Parts: sequence; C-alpha cells; structure tokens
Amino acid sequence: MIIMDFWLRVLILAVLFDILFGEPPVFIHPVVWMGKLIGLFERRAPRHHRRLYGLFMVIFCVGAAVLAGLLVISLGEGLLGLVIAAFFLKSTFSIRMLLVSALGIKKDLDRGRIEKVRSDLKTFVGRDTSKLNEYQSASAVIESVAESFVDGILSPLFYFLLFGLPGALAFRMINTLDSMVGYKKEPFIDIGYASARLDDLANWVPARLSPVFISIASVFSGKPLEAIKTCIHDHDKTASPNSGWSMAAVAGALEVRLEKVGYHVLGTEYDNPQPFHINKAVKLVGFSSFLVIAGIFLIGKVPLVRF
Repeated sequence: MIIMDFWLRVLILAVLFDILFGEPPVFIHPVVWMGKLIGLFERRAPRHHRRLYGLFMVIFCVGAAVLAGLLVISLGEGLLGLVIAAFFLKSTFSIRMLLVSALGIKKDLDRGRIEKVRSDLKTFVGRDTSKLNEYQSASAVIESVAESFVDGILSPLFYFLLFGLPGALAFRMINTLDSMVGYKKEPFIDIGYASARLDDLANWVPARLSPVFISIASVFSGKPLEAIKTCIHDHDKTASPNSGWSMAAVAGALEVRLEKVGYHVLGTEYDNPQPFHINKAVKLVGFSSFLVIAGIFLIGKVPLVRF
C-alpha cells in the first residue's frame, strides 16, 4: 500500500474539487488529453495487423498515463505538488457530474419532457434512446448510475489505494481506451480487442466489491438483503462480465426491474422503475461513494499498511 498522510490530503482535496467544481475545463482536462492521444493512434491505425497495433496502442497509452503520474509525484509534497496531484486524481473519478446529470434527467421525466430525455440519454447510455418510454428511460439512467459507480468512482480509487496516482491514471486511460475503441464491431473489433479485454480485467475486482458498498449503503436507503439476493441471481445476465454486479445490486436495493430491451432484464420480479427511483439511486450511489472514500481513509490510517 502506498497511501500515506500526504496522499490522504490529496484524496480529500480531490473530492472537494469534484464536489465544489465538478469537471475541469475541457482544454486542461487530463481525460480529454487521454482521448486526444488515443484518437491520434486510432487515426493512424493500419489496415493489417490491427490487433497487434491495438496492443501496442494500449501499452503506449497506459505507459504514458503512468509516466504522467510519476512526473506529478516528482513535484514533491509541498503545496504545489498537493494541488496538482489532487487535480490529476480528481480527473480519474466523477461523482458530482454523474449524480447531477441523473437528477437532471429525472426532472425532465417529472415534467413529461420525454423527447428531451431521449436526446440527453444519448450521451448518458450506450443504447438507442429514440423510442424509450418513461420506464425504459428511468431504467437506463439507473443502470448507468450503477455501472458508473464501478468504472467512474470505485475502480479509479481502488487503484489509487493500491498504486497511488499512477495507478488511478492508468485505470482511467484503460477505461477511456475501452470507451473509445473497445467495441465488438467494425472498425474497432480488432484494434480495440486489447483495450476491451484489459478494461474487463481492470474492473473485475472492483465490480465484485461494488455490491458490498451498495448493500451497506442500502441499509439506510433501500433493501440490503434484496440487493444481495438480486445480485447473486442476476449479475451474470449482462453482456459485460462486470456491469451486472453493481446494476443487479442496485435493482435489488431499490426493488425495481431494470431492462435493456433485447439484451437483459435484472430484477424480473419487481415493478418498472418510476422517475423517483432515479433520486433513490442517486442517494444510494452517493452514499456508496462516501463509503469507498471513508474505507480508503481507514486503511490509510492503519500503520501496518504504510511505508
């Protein structure tokens, strides 16, 4: 473990940055620059040996993320180093944007603005939103919030705990690679193969830890036993080997039926979600995120795991 007092201060400042300011401006956002680097490789992809090229792209991009983390560490533990490290760490996770975006769609559903909801959902979920009804829209939002709890919050902080800032940045690069090229369709099926497999591997442990946090959080805002039961029963119904764990746990905690039409149904015994369930999901994932951060602080305070 490399969490020490300085890095606990980095974490708390990063969380404050997220809560108070949300996402940094695009032109200085580290993840935007990650995307530019990936896009550079994508545009220069050869016609042949694309799977090997994709592997090289992953190695180079993840290596660049690790190097960036090491350069930030080299700034030392003064005020400048603290602020810059917190800025880079904040860029690896997003709590405020996720939850505020979900609540915005909930308000539009309450007002009957289904066309606006369908339009906004295009940037929120990876599915055709043009014909979604109110229930399906609410389901899409809740699923996205639950899935993003893992790859947008838990996973980067998990790797920050294990490997410090380079680990968090490396995970964010892996996840960005997957979101840009990790598709099982042309022209990405070969060039994105390594990215998709590495993202599955990187999220494997955090995804299976997520029901723990969701179940504990649901003691106050849901049904913990239902969260566990539904997770055990339905976690393997999604195409992804990881996303079903958090989504099924949230479905059980809220006792709602989550459906991606033509793909999966989680919590089949429950009723369709209503807009107010989005608010409950936001509270549940928000408290789960607090538990993750609190857990890191507790671990970081144990003398045996410091060095």
